[in-house]
Amino acid sequence: MPTLQSSAVLLLFSILIGLSCLQTTVTVMIMTHFLPDFLFLPGESQNIMCALCYSFRITYKTAYRQAVKTDYRKRYQCCPGYYESRGRCVPRCTKECVHGRCVAPDRCQCEGGWRGDDCSSDCDDKHWGANCKQQCKCENGALCDPVKGSCRCPPGFNGRYCEESCPRCPEGSYGQDCKGVCDCANGARCYNIDGACLCEPGFSGPHCRDRMCPDGIYGMHCERTCLCQDKHTLR
Repeated sequence: MPTLQSSAVLLLFSILIGLSCLQTTVTVMIMTHFLPDFLFLPGESQNIMCALCYSFRITYKTAYRQAVKTDYRKRYQCCPGYYESRGRCVPRCTKECVHGRCVAPDRCQCEGGWRGDDCSSDCDDKHWGANCKQQCKCENGALCDPVKGSCRCPPGFNGRYCEESCPRCPEGSYGQDCKGVCDCANGARCYNIDGACLCEPGFSGPHCRDRMCPDGIYGMHCERTCLCQDKHTLR
């Protein structure tokens, strides 16, 4: 019979190797001997001498023994290209997704306005959105937002795609709500969008105040002679 100390050692060993110790019930067969009983009937002589013999019979008894039971549990392993993090399998990207996130082994999902294997290249002026797959629809030189695709209209245009021209300002004014005042000389026309001066032939400069031709000469290339009398000549 195992001693108390040996039982404790066995239990400790079972815990260390991850096994559970159970007590099981078994039935064993043993041989026992006994003396059979003799009965004397009334009237029979009881002074008969006979030899007493041992007889054998099969009996059963319940015994106990310790057994070791091994328990198993499932353990999941991440597929190639993934690693385990907090009980989940996370995809692994060799390159860092600079402006995006890793959604599959070595595959980045870029944020709006970025493209490339590692989402490090921005969109050109004709495309927008994730991986720059959307085509810009802006017109009249408008700037396309690389994230949302919205158009930033230049002065003088409006509409969703900057396709509409703003109403022309009255002569002598320009700009947003026609609040700008033109400053053009010598008959120059004022551009209603940004106030730039469109000079007449023979004049130059931001405000068309500089004469290009000497006295008595005029024209785009100063190729014509003035017919004005001296007192009526612009100097």
